[in-house]
Amino acid sequence: MNLGGRLGALAERNFRLVFSSTTISAIGDGVAAIALVFAVLHIAHNSPTAVGVVLACRQVAAAAIALAAGVLADRLPRHVVLVAVAAVQAVVQAIVGALLVTGHATVALLAGLSVVYGLADGFVIPAQNGLIPAVVSAVRLQQANALIGLSRSILGFAAPVFGGILVAAGSPGGAILIDAASFAVAAVLLARVHVQPRADVVEPEPFLRELREGWSEFRRQRWIFNTIVFFGIGNFAGQAWGVLAPLVMEEHYGGASTYGVVLGLFGAGMVVGGLIVLRWRPARPLLVSCLSALPFGLGTWMIAFLVPLPVLLAAQFAAGVGLAIHLALWFTVFQQQVPESARSRVSSYDALGSFVLIPLGTAAAGPIAAAIGIKETLIAAGVITVVTNLLVVVQPVVWTMRRLEPAPA
Repeated sequence: MNLGGRLGALAERNFRLVFSSTTISAIGDGVAAIALVFAVLHIAHNSPTAVGVVLACRQVAAAAIALAAGVLADRLPRHVVLVAVAAVQAVVQAIVGALLVTGHATVALLAGLSVVYGLADGFVIPAQNGLIPAVVSAVRLQQANALIGLSRSILGFAAPVFGGILVAAGSPGGAILIDAASFAVAAVLLARVHVQPRADVVEPEPFLRELREGWSEFRRQRWIFNTIVFFGIGNFAGQAWGVLAPLVMEEHYGGASTYGVVLGLFGAGMVVGGLIVLRWRPARPLLVSCLSALPFGLGTWMIAFLVPLPVLLAAQFAAGVGLAIHLALWFTVFQQQVPESARSRVSSYDALGSFVLIPLGTAAAGPIAAAIGIKETLIAAGVITVVTNLLVVVQPVVWTMRRLEPAPA
């Protein structure tokens, strides 16, 4: 039996190294995500404001560096950029873990270290989005994206369970030290990647000129520019789920245990969606990608109307399936359509447009709910999410773009 056929994209050494590094660091991050929140709560005497400050420092720093990260990732070998990023994150998490273990951590110190972590994290999407097509054959590109998404989906709800066990055992610092070790291993694996020098690399131009050229390419790719506007608005509205859903669950659906089941069904759906898109290669991948995003946000609508729990669970499972298919196909079309020389810069604009409103949506959900009511806020958020997804689907370019047929390896 052909081993390459059985392993697919994992048969290719460079992609196997990138996949392994991504998976290992995702395990550590899943563990640390729970640990950091509870560590801050312990230090700040259960202050949600302190948690918000520490998390916001990371998010804002990542958004602030995104455009510069895109320029640098297009200038430099992208796997080298990711090695440096993993090394910085390993050092930051090692310091955080040591501060927690020794009892010297403060909210101010953790916030400052979160800024450094976020500045490094802002390089990940632009560099990785540009690197994947260079470490796997064109015919396996969609499968490679699906495998990375599938790995993240599985670990997205498995790793936090391990993190929760470590926190319950009284060692949030130990959990974060595990994350530091995972980044160190990821850096070693990425350092072993061997990528041919890019033929399109030229003498670097002034930074602002390269930034403008990236913007010009982003605008030229009308299908990206138009859809990102609507997805960004939808992501803003979608933050109402994270802020308000736990309150509704507590009052009407049995509390945290039920909420955990809802999140688990969403994660299980993403795993199933990842398995589907491993083999399915639709003729119109952009159309299927955008249609697959439609169920996302229905859960926000449904909890507003207090639908029966089985209906809510089915909707969340369907949303998870759709999101996994959407992401794998979206990244594949992106990597095929955007020239390699500008791929990281366009990716940085893409990421910034998609996620820049998320912190604002998180901050606004509570005050809006206090002003107009939780149910009304959730209904409005659900309407905005569904309408923006529909506005993406009706664009002509979404229907006309067809699958590229790369030459077999």
